[in-house]
Amino acid sequence: MDRHRLEDQRHFETAIKEIPEILDCWAIGGRIDYLMRVSSPSMATYQEFMEGLLQAGLGIDQYYSLVVTKPVKANSPIPLSSLKRR
Repeated sequence: MDRHRLEDQRHFETAIKEIPEILDCWAIGGRIDYLMRVSSPSMATYQEFMEGLLQAGLGIDQYYSLVVTKPVKANSPIPLSSLKRR
């Protein structure tokens, strides 16, 4: 984000919730403010989508893209029994 005011975060988060291509969005700590999972039929379409987000006035300063090349392990259940206090 280009600014970190609460009103800017709320504006971004409200807008993101209405965009169907964004499947998930998490606010995270550290150097990067948000992590999003985006659905796109092609890399060209994804690039157009991201360029549109940059121009949409949502306060996005820069973005980084990571592409999943293959699933290794996904949708594993949380092992609740191992989380019990002893």
